Amino acid sequence: MDTLSEAVANGTATAATRTTKDIVKERFKEDETIEYIFEAYQIKGPEYSNRLLALVSSQSGGTFAIIAFSYLRTPLTSANELIINKVFAIDHNFQLRQDSKSSITTQQFDLSTAEDGPIKYYYYATEGDHYEEFVAKVISFKSTMAQHDSETVLNFRWLNDYRQIGEVKQELKKRESEYIVYKDIIIYCATWNVNNKTCSDSNNPLRAWLACSEKPPDIYAIGLQELDTPTKAMLNSTQVQALEKQWIDNMMDSVHPDVEYEILMSHRLVATMLTVIVRKQLRQHIIRCRPKSVARGIFNTLGNKGGVAISLQLNEGNICFVNSHLAAHMGNVEERNQDYNAIVEGIRFEDGRTISDHDHIFWLGDLNYRIQEPPGQQRPGPLSDAQTYELLLQYDQLRLEMRRGKCFEGYTEGDIKFRPTYKYDPGTDNYDSSEKQRAPAYCDRVLWKGTRIEQLAYNSIMEIRQSDHKPVYAVFQTKVKTRDEVKYKRVQEEVLKAVDKRENDNQPQINVEKTVIDFGTVRFNEPSTRDFNVYNNCPLPVDFSFKEKDIHAICEPWLHVDPRQDSLLIDSARSIRLKMKANVRTIAGLLRKIRASDNFDILILHVENGRDIFITVTGDYQPSCFGLSMETMCRTDRPLSEYSQDQIKQLMNDESPEYRVTMPREFFLLIDYLYRQGSKQVGAFPSYDSRLSLGGQFNAVRDWLDTWSDDPFPANAETAAQALLLLLDLPEQALLEPVVENLLECTNKSQAMDYISLLSPPKRNVFMHLCMFLRAGIESQFYDLHEVASTFGRILLRSTERAAWMNHNSRCIQFMRLFIDTDVEAMGNGNEGAGTGTGSGSGNRAGLQA
Repeated sequence: MDTLSEAVANGTATAATRTTKDIVKERFKEDETIEYIFEAYQIKGPEYSNRLLALVSSQSGGTFAIIAFSYLRTPLTSANELIINKVFAIDHNFQLRQDSKSSITTQQFDLSTAEDGPIKYYYYATEGDHYEEFVAKVISFKSTMAQHDSETVLNFRWLNDYRQIGEVKQELKKRESEYIVYKDIIIYCATWNVNNKTCSDSNNPLRAWLACSEKPPDIYAIGLQELDTPTKAMLNSTQVQALEKQWIDNMMDSVHPDVEYEILMSHRLVATMLTVIVRKQLRQHIIRCRPKSVARGIFNTLGNKGGVAISLQLNEGNICFVNSHLAAHMGNVEERNQDYNAIVEGIRFEDGRTISDHDHIFWLGDLNYRIQEPPGQQRPGPLSDAQTYELLLQYDQLRLEMRRGKCFEGYTEGDIKFRPTYKYDPGTDNYDSSEKQRAPAYCDRVLWKGTRIEQLAYNSIMEIRQSDHKPVYAVFQTKVKTRDEVKYKRVQEEVLKAVDKRENDNQPQINVEKTVIDFGTVRFNEPSTRDFNVYNNCPLPVDFSFKEKDIHAICEPWLHVDPRQDSLLIDSARSIRLKMKANVRTIAGLLRKIRASDNFDILILHVENGRDIFITVTGDYQPSCFGLSMETMCRTDRPLSEYSQDQIKQLMNDESPEYRVTMPREFFLLIDYLYRQGSKQVGAFPSYDSRLSLGGQFNAVRDWLDTWSDDPFPANAETAAQALLLLLDLPEQALLEPVVENLLECTNKSQAMDYISLLSPPKRNVFMHLCMFLRAGIESQFYDLHEVASTFGRILLRSTERAAWMNHNSRCIQFMRLFIDTDVEAMGNGNEGAGTGTGSGSGNRAGLQA
């Protein structure tokens, strides 16, 4: 039997240019080092299964583990041939034991952890020396781990990428760079020791502190210390909550006024509170949010000092906020360092994450480090002078302790260009005039740790004089990891194929007649079917089913599979039917798929106890005007029937402002035909709910539009009206996006026109001509004002966020009446969407004909 012993031990090449170690390294991240590779095998029944045991260390975790790989052939040529078989964390419970109960005791050993009982491995007699070296390294690393206190929780989170989550997620993580983008998030950190003062009730008393950034923040992290909590209230949770609510309500009244915010979480430890506030629009992207606190102070338990932390995941980025109140008084530097370290060691969130296990960390609070000036120090100027700040900061205890490595290792603080924030006579800007005359100090600080963080501002607020501390704030621009869904889906499809091939090689499988199902030419509103057979060549009956993917379905909405699952007897076959439905309910998704991929879908045929089979569904979509954006149609120079799928894909992905025409010809052809029908238009437009039910003449209208035909219109006014509605309704984005929300807030036509002018020329022209057409029809009493305003308003202003509003439909009607009813010049005049009414005025027909 071929072995890898020489290559593994000596690092000689197993391929032309790469060693075994090089190949195995490809399965790990940059900060993970392969310390040793040992070849072993396992016995399962009559079969011997090769194993590679990789002894790996993690720089980020500071821990060690053994990763066991299986592989199919030797010599190794690709990392794709390696499959993770088992993961052993070298922690307090790990054991490597030589078994003495077998006839080949000199060539076998067991590995075990708290989670897994003894797993038996064997090695070849020729590998004795390598085995001894492997064991020596394992023992050495276990001794290193044993030096930690038994109560210390070791960081093995890095192993989550290799255990239990499966090969697919591991491969996706390795290819993160292909689908991860970084989005700018504005984070506003604010801290204030309120000196046991109650929350003020005056109007926006905190706005000077919490609304200092030019751009509206996306996230606020607001830390308070020394909250006023009377002894009686501490015994009554209702009173404590009421006191908290006063502060939180005040915060919400004082944040940046240009954006809607909501409380994400507020967590309190006695007199220290941390509140995180986020934009409402951002809330849906926060996947996880967890609090934790560590009590310090008297006996290290009462919590008059300590730290409060909130961990959250925004998109793919992990963010941690910490608010702390450390030991007071000039001489207690070491106590402050101890408080800091106790918070770092004690904060462990429910998912096992520590403070350092985050991409972006913001630490704020009353850190209480003082300025320890030498006796007789002569300051160059007053405490408001920049040169004085620099001199004082030379003796800042926090900076001195950070340089000594005693606290906040790896953290950064921005330049301080403001006066010391402590200690003031309350109600003034004067430093302590009491008998103690405490020296001024920068007690209140904001520090950060992590990558892609830029500080935009760091300052104190002198005009708030309620406390003996001045409030401090810092503003950051942080680039947060975010998943590009289109790119992710493409990578995932590739990974699914690659992992499937690696894991299922040489496994029993049923045969599929063909793995590429080509529908040929696919047309809008014309269903088509394709059949293929699956065969069972196994000696046993086989169950198969189509597997759900990350879209929580076995296939995309435009496909239907029958049967979804079935059983095959020995030497039997089954016909599978696929139905393609490019219709009004699926066309937007299909076009989105075409923009990003060359295939309609990839199906996963799962065989129980066998390998999965990937079936590609493809075809050539014949472009039609239905579902395309107005911008795309305005880029065409010939009828859509003369375009191929690839050509229309290029036009759909074209984001330039260049257009061949100012308004789609297909749109003009429809309103021109309807306009010429005169009284035949009466009742032509269907209700909103029935707009998607297509009649028998619809495909003839589709072809008439897609060929720019000179023949007479092939249907009646009702079919033309329905086609017009679908032309407006089927594109993925509503005609009046991206200003729908703004338009729903408008109270008059002039205000609305300011937003209409921001639309692309095709959208703007279509909207204005449509309104002229509808207005003319209403004036001629062909259309009911209320019905038309309701139907077109809900289509032109459709919004998934706003649709749930109780008054969304009436707001849409009100907006439409601004443009199609001459009697309505402003909303809120008593005509809010009620009644049928007709407009009046002149000039619309001439404008439409022009």
